[in-house]
Amino acid sequence: MLGKTALITGASSDIGHAIAKALAASGYHLAVHCHHNVPAIQAIHIEAAKVGVQAECFRYDLTEASGAEALVQSVFETFGRLDVLVNTIGPFYFKDIGEVTPAEWAEAIQLNLHVAFNVTYFAKPHLCSSQGHIINFAFSGVEHLKAWPMSTAYGAAKAGIVVLTKALAVSLAPLGVRVNAICPGLIEAGESSAPEREEMARQIPLGRPGKPDEIADVLTWLVTESPSYLTGALIPVAGAWEY
Repeated sequence: MLGKTALITGASSDIGHAIAKALAASGYHLAVHCHHNVPAIQAIHIEAAKVGVQAECFRYDLTEASGAEALVQSVFETFGRLDVLVNTIGPFYFKDIGEVTPAEWAEAIQLNLHVAFNVTYFAKPHLCSSQGHIINFAFSGVEHLKAWPMSTAYGAAKAGIVVLTKALAVSLAPLGVRVNAICPGLIEAGESSAPEREEMARQIPLGRPGKPDEIADVLTWLVTESPSYLTGALIPVAGAWEY
């Protein structure tokens, strides 16, 4: 297979799905990962077929390094190359830090930070070969350290993503690999109710929540059109809102 390939972890989310659709439209073959929600990504196969690219689903538990290694190996065996790695996976718990359990803390850090590192570790040789691109996900305002009492574990993990992104950008730049992070603001999910959207809109200077397609548009620009000198950047897509 000669076409470029993108691996998207956590592709069953609204943002993951939008990214897959946008990259397929740009000619990328898709390796879409999920852990449990296989039905949610079946539509990606349909979207890919419409534009003449291949999409394959890979189901692995990435909380263990062995799962990340197996995922990357399977992707390379299927497509023969890896050009873009998108680390989107990670849950958000809205819960006071005084009530967060050790298990919840560990899960948030594991899925938002450790998984991104593990997959990147095993993907690096292939990305160096293709002089590819890694896109991580933080959130708008994460680079400004402050108290996040209702989302401390998530904030701590995403602060780690910022450090990881910048460190990888420095380490991999001599090898031709770019590393950037997208920092979304409040993004409208498919199940968002009208009152929820109105509440989000009141907090956002632009007056509305973002859409998954807008995140996907920025990511597609990063990997298809952005200057090769752009690496180590944190790109807010948040309507001027910061958490």
